Amino acid sequence: MQLGAENYVLTPSFGAVCGVEERIGTNLFQLGQRLESAQISATELIDFAHACIAEAGHEVTRERLGELIVEAGTATVLAPLTEYCRIYIFGARRDSEAVDAETKKPATPDMDPDAV
Repeated sequence: MQLGAENYVLTPSFGAVCGVEERIGTNLFQLGQRLESAQISATELIDFAHACIAEAGHEVTRERLGELIVEAGTATVLAPLTEYCRIYIFGARRDSEAVDAETKKPATPDMDPDAV
């Protein structure tokens, strides 16, 4: 996720997801659903982004992150955070492992799960 001059790589893992949920005080599955339906407040969006970034080992204050999000536009963080939730909910499958349920043919993922 590119914000300002920094590129924040968010990688969901069991520990990271637990840390994010603890930091934001809500279930990541429910937050992901609200993200996809655009039913998330600015405070929740910034808190979620900050928690993901902090759990990935990056240092940025919540206030500075909020400024970066406003400068870049909310859409800049919506897709990566939605993908973070998608990976948490459905799992991260590599191209060779992903199979379309209807065709039984390899599926093409929307995004590299290692670089959310």
